[in-house]
Amino acid sequence: MIAALNDHKAALRREALRLRDSIDPKTKKTKDSEIHKNLFQTREFTKAKSVMFFASIRSEPNTLDMIAAALTLNKIIVLPRVNLKERSLEPYIITNLFELVPGYMNIPEPHPELAAKCSAEDIDVIVMPGLAFDKSGGRVGYGGGYYDRFISGIKGQRPVLAAVAYDEQVMESVPVMSYDQRIDMIVTESGVFRVSAA
Repeated sequence: MIAALNDHKAALRREALRLRDSIDPKTKKTKDSEIHKNLFQTREFTKAKSVMFFASIRSEPNTLDMIAAALTLNKIIVLPRVNLKERSLEPYIITNLFELVPGYMNIPEPHPELAAKCSAEDIDVIVMPGLAFDKSGGRVGYGGGYYDRFISGIKGQRPVLAAVAYDEQVMESVPVMSYDQRIDMIVTESGVFRVSAA
């Protein structure tokens, strides 16, 4: 059963990546702008005091522009740093994009000597990466489990989990394991879909 689910997830990852990679650059730029606008207009983002982003790479929705814009707002902006030894994410507060350096898998992450470490319990909204999503909150990530472990380790009230994705990445259903964290909302170029009242 678990092996079959893992195979299904692997196939879904390949298909979602193929769909995402196939978006032409001009269309991608337009979609990125709409995702940015839609996220920033949500009540969850507007009222959040602190927001954790991920730094986008390759064909992911462009979050670097979102981070640059968010840094001009009166919010605490957090990015994760991968601790490979512990297989965990460590949240750091950044004040500008120059505090990011290439890290795990060449993903930009906070330089520990330039950024300040913070508590996961202080984060109000986590902007999530992923490959495939469904409208009941299912999420298929890249397979490392970093975000699932990070979120499950947060004590007290869980932050709002907001996935940013292209319409092409939203599927009818995706396989979800017991340890997978369900997202609260999906933000695409078409709009915002709330899984539950976040």
